[in-house]
Amino acid sequence: MNTIKPYLCLVLFAFITGTTFQVAKEALFHFSPAQTGALRFVLASILLFLFVFLGDRKLLKVNRENLKSLIFLGIVGVFGFNFFFFLGMRKASPVNAAIIVALSPAITIFLSYLLLKTKITILQYVGTAVSFIGVLVVISDGNLNSVRTVLEGEGILFIFLAAICWALYSVGMKKYLKGVSTVQITTFTSFFGTICLLLLIIFSGDYHIDWSKTPTSAWFAILYMAAFTTFFGYLFWNYGIQKVGPDKAAIFGNLIPVVAMLTTWFLGESLNVFDIVGAILVIVGIFVVNSNFGRNAATQNIKTSTVG
Repeated sequence: MNTIKPYLCLVLFAFITGTTFQVAKEALFHFSPAQTGALRFVLASILLFLFVFLGDRKLLKVNRENLKSLIFLGIVGVFGFNFFFFLGMRKASPVNAAIIVALSPAITIFLSYLLLKTKITILQYVGTAVSFIGVLVVISDGNLNSVRTVLEGEGILFIFLAAICWALYSVGMKKYLKGVSTVQITTFTSFFGTICLLLLIIFSGDYHIDWSKTPTSAWFAILYMAAFTTFFGYLFWNYGIQKVGPDKAAIFGNLIPVVAMLTTWFLGESLNVFDIVGAILVIVGIFVVNSNFGRNAATQNIKTSTVG
């Protein structure tokens, strides 16, 4: 069970996050990117601190060296990722955004090689490529010519910067926070990221919200992202990263568009053969990346400077 648990957490993370794109769109109809991020993480931070306070208050204590790393990761993984993600989502379509976010595993593997000196095997390289192709098939419905328009879409640069921030957060957690609990990492990075988001709102003057005209659906979107995408999602992701490493965990992010596709099917839309084939490719890629086959043999290291 202990072996399966981190992988189950990563699957749950993808399941929760797969529903976030459309939810984020709803929030951004009524709030600015900074407001959306700040509201989401203020609520999530309150939930996390309550969880720690009622559970194990010793987790509120961290040493100075770890505190520096937590501040850095909070700025990058919470403030940076959310600021660029929501800024990009104002202009980018959910489809284009999902394609760019699907590059995160490749970026994470590259950073793992640079910062953690992780040995990247041919299997990981192949599995990442297969999984990414699966994402493209799911999103494009087999018409890969439509993918060519992705880079022309507005907001794509910001989504790409968000993907880099997320990869830095994932790798940095493994490099700088060994021995720090998942709950501590999630609580403190969320807290420091929230402070940055609030400062952005204050200094930009972007703090006016017409509470009387904001619909219930917008508040539901904020609450969903706070309670599920952040509170549970970050806990699941951080736990998975700590247990299996960023180079193996990152590939689970490619399940997100598959989950989004299954969600639309559940709501009444039909699936086609490309949806099924793409989903299978994503899952096969995940199994290949996390396979132990050949790891004890002499494997060739991939110079990941060629990735991405």
